[in-house]
Amino acid sequence: MKIINYENGRLRGRYLMKDEEVAGMRCRPGSWVWFHANGAVSSVELLQDTERDGVRCRANSRVCFHDNGRLMRCNLSQDNFVQGVPVRADTFLLFHENGILSACRLAENILYRDISCKGGCWIGFYEDGNLKRCFLAENAINSGVMLRQGTWAAFHRNGVLDNYRLTEDAIIQGVNYAEDDILLFDEEGRISERMRRPV
Repeated sequence: MKIINYENGRLRGRYLMKDEEVAGMRCRPGSWVWFHANGAVSSVELLQDTERDGVRCRANSRVCFHDNGRLMRCNLSQDNFVQGVPVRADTFLLFHENGILSACRLAENILYRDISCKGGCWIGFYEDGNLKRCFLAENAINSGVMLRQGTWAAFHRNGVLDNYRLTEDAIIQGVNYAEDDILLFDEEGRISERMRRPV
């Protein structure tokens, strides 16, 4: 049996010679099972589609866990809704330690907290479920800035714009800004910093 230990002697990793059940999951032979320092499973390679924390994870893929045992990363067995979000199965999705979806690739456009986010693209969320960032499916105005369809925008937890790269010259809050300037905003929607495009 191949094993790797932490310096304190606790099990860090174990190579599986045959398919085996670990923490209720059937694991692939010829794969490694990894453990956190506290003894909780860190990652396994699944032998079959397996549901964890209400998410159907795909066979023959590696599933990762936080040290509290909650799902951290997996691939879906098929496109599906996760916590009300349409998720594509062709790439991984991530979760915060509290189980809230952290990031995924959208299967279709969604309207999330008044922001229209573009299908086929990545979207990110805070630990409380509020939108953190996405590509825009439609033009929108936020903090006095015209956010253009197809562009990437980041938001504070309260929904106010956090940062954005301008796609056109614009006057915002009484100041002239140029295309490609990156603007940073505070939680009140005031511009706190401008990063100018290189000359």
